[in-house]
Amino acid sequence: MVPEIKISVSDNPFFDLVKAVYQYYPIGTGDVNEAFPGYGRLTAIVKDKIEKLISNTLSEACSKLNSDILNSFRNLTVLNSYHHQFPNYAMDIRFPKIEYPEVDLNYKLSLRISLLTNYYTIFFEEVILHKNLKVGSNQSLPMSLTVSSSIAHITDAENMVQKLKTIVETNFPDYKFVNHQLLFSRKIQGGYPHGADGNPFNKEYSLYDFLFDNEYEVFGDLNVVR
Repeated sequence: MVPEIKISVSDNPFFDLVKAVYQYYPIGTGDVNEAFPGYGRLTAIVKDKIEKLISNTLSEACSKLNSDILNSFRNLTVLNSYHHQFPNYAMDIRFPKIEYPEVDLNYKLSLRISLLTNYYTIFFEEVILHKNLKVGSNQSLPMSLTVSSSIAHITDAENMVQKLKTIVETNFPDYKFVNHQLLFSRKIQGGYPHGADGNPFNKEYSLYDFLFDNEYEVFGDLNVVR
């Protein structure tokens, strides 16, 4: 499946990405998403993806992407999240958890292919869970989350990213990589991404939230590094 609105791939993807946000969301109008025609196209893309997933009629490229990643990362846990109710193809490669008396360290390599643009992104995620800090009855477990291009702990991290890029561009040749730092650091005000209806218009959201996924909204601020 490819985006209904084709956004050109250029040397500077920022303008393409902002253009896509304005095509699918009523930015700055004060309207709810559902009142905007472009958002109707977005939800149609999500509906089409889910219906094809249920009927096992997703494109050959999607099936091949999944099998190629599984075959290339056999020693790790590969999670397919095509079912996610967002216009993307999402996959995660999880590494074994590292446990210490005070903290648990969790790592994964994430792939997000936007169905609203012709771009995809790849990044590592590090989640540190602090196990023994005393918290109040209404507080959640202390956690820190970092999104980065590489993780020093992971051997051969750069080659893993390059391998994943090759797999994506072999199966989706009209797509181009965009760095996660641009997606997370550039914000847009006056609108809210798909799936964030509970907090409309109350702050700015990143290009990543609008176009690639909305899973990080629940965590609040992220530490985004190169």
